[in-house]
Amino acid sequence: MTGPLVSVDTLYITLTDELPAFLSQSLLQCKSLPTLPSVALKVLDIARSSSSTLSDYAKAIEHDPALTLRLIALANSAYYTRSAPPVQTCIEAMQRLGINATLPVILGFSLFQEAPNRHQAWQRTITAALVARYLAEQLCPDESGSVFTQALLQDIGILALQAAYPEEADKLYTDTSLSHAEITQAEQCCFGCDHTLVGAWLASKWGMSNHAAMAIRQSHESFLVSDKALLCLRLSGPIADALLSNNPASQLAALLYQLKTVSYADTLQLDEVLYNVQHQTNLIANVMNMNAPIEVDSTALLAEAQQLLFQHTLALGTQLDNQKQALTSLRYPDALQKKEQSLRDAAVAIRHSGLTRRNKKTD
Repeated sequence: MTGPLVSVDTLYITLTDELPAFLSQSLLQCKSLPTLPSVALKVLDIARSSSSTLSDYAKAIEHDPALTLRLIALANSAYYTRSAPPVQTCIEAMQRLGINATLPVILGFSLFQEAPNRHQAWQRTITAALVARYLAEQLCPDESGSVFTQALLQDIGILALQAAYPEEADKLYTDTSLSHAEITQAEQCCFGCDHTLVGAWLASKWGMSNHAAMAIRQSHESFLVSDKALLCLRLSGPIADALLSNNPASQLAALLYQLKTVSYADTLQLDEVLYNVQHQTNLIANVMNMNAPIEVDSTALLAEAQQLLFQHTLALGTQLDNQKQALTSLRYPDALQKKEQSLRDAAVAIRHSGLTRRNKKTD
């Protein structure tokens, strides 16, 4: 789907038609399908604008007294209070928590409190969203807010699949040996589509904009895209996966190799992105009372990844040379035999020449 869509309702119908029939029926009948309260949707809508102020957020959040009280309680928690006086209003709480923590908290309370494996899923969601924001601030600062919210929601389809098919989802999403890319392939085999389509459908069902829904739909596609905001979104997941993996340097090296095809990738300050993301993730993890990812030295990690990439490039070059030579021998066996015979003749001639000189010297 590449053309413009007339309305949210039209997009919702189109996405419903794209879902396998059995899956759309199951999702529509699912009574525990994830939902977002109107306040959360309003906050996400505000976040798409780079000119939004804390006052704009506070006015929207205050329509939900329970959510307001939770934010104030978090801002007054021991982690944030220390020697500071307690806050009493929503805007004071946001000033203390910061936007980067406030939005994940709102979404976390709305979606992830009852989700299976919520710590693992929420770690990736937070990390990816922060990566997307810091990348966007470098490449397309005016769109950093919208990229942040899209990254927060790019995997909501997983929550919907968990709700509709808890047993199948439990087997699929608890397998820690699977990468995120392998999970999407497994989803195709199990459900006939992956969670990006389900996520776009769910976002459209919530009444989110066409742009946000389609960004979720395209969030896991190739890095070969001219839209810088979309590139930031597509990079956010793989970078988050690398940071959260047992072997981050190897995964980052593979990512750097793919980025060779992106013309403006050299302008990205990845070491700065990795450092800031880890710092913010630790803060949010404390707020959400979740385990923070293992912290690593971002500069050393990136250097190790670049060294692995260099070694991989050398090995790949050697492999290609060997393959070319083997291919040449298959296509032109006579030419290769003549070349080898020529080399042998030259070696014999050199040896004979050496013997002749030694004999003359002996005479």
